[in-house]
Amino acid sequence: MANKVDKTVLIDDSDIDLFIQRRFLEVYNFSHQLVSYKSANEALNWLRNINGDGVPDIIFLDLNMPETDGFMFLKNFEKLPESIKKKIRIVVLTSSNSLKDREEVFENKNVIQFITKPIKQSDIEELQRIIGTRPEI
Repeated sequence: MANKVDKTVLIDDSDIDLFIQRRFLEVYNFSHQLVSYKSANEALNWLRNINGDGVPDIIFLDLNMPETDGFMFLKNFEKLPESIKKKIRIVVLTSSNSLKDREEVFENKNVIQFITKPIKQSDIEELQRIIGTRPEI
């Protein structure tokens, strides 16, 4: 069983939330590499241009963002090549606790977890159980 995921991407328009998420994942030793995007469009453009190298294992996605929100990101994510989509698991990390939002995001087969901010240790432990990783001791 792997100890950490190789690459994690954080997508959130809030600098404060990105900082908190990054620090939490660093402290919890979750990933070898953390990449942040302040907009869903930037992240989608990056995903469209990678050629299979450097595909992230996990994307933490905020739902409430200007321009392109998390729901639109998920719709556009579906248009990516299967070779990229099949490698990525998405964790929705949002301030929303709406059952409707939860049901809608789980229509995307790549979404594996819905977390209401702030992220907690128990959320990471549950995610690690889902993806089969554990922190290094």
